Amino acid sequence: MKVVRSKRLDNVLKDPKAAEQLRVFLATASVNQPSDIQIDTRDADGKRVRYQPQLVPVHGSGA
Repeated sequence: MKVVRSKRLDNVLKDPKAAEQLRVFLATASVNQPSDIQIDTRDADGKRVRYQPQLVPVHGSGA
């Protein structure tokens, strides 16, 4: 698995509740089935945001 780092991910990881939601997603995620998990947190400006995480295949990774 490859993780794409971003400012959004950094905001999720700073929020303990959002980070827990991400851990649940990663523990139950499948490329073949969409997840119903949503991550609720705040962006850098303090506005509430909701992310719908998903796994995407990485071509050439051997996976």
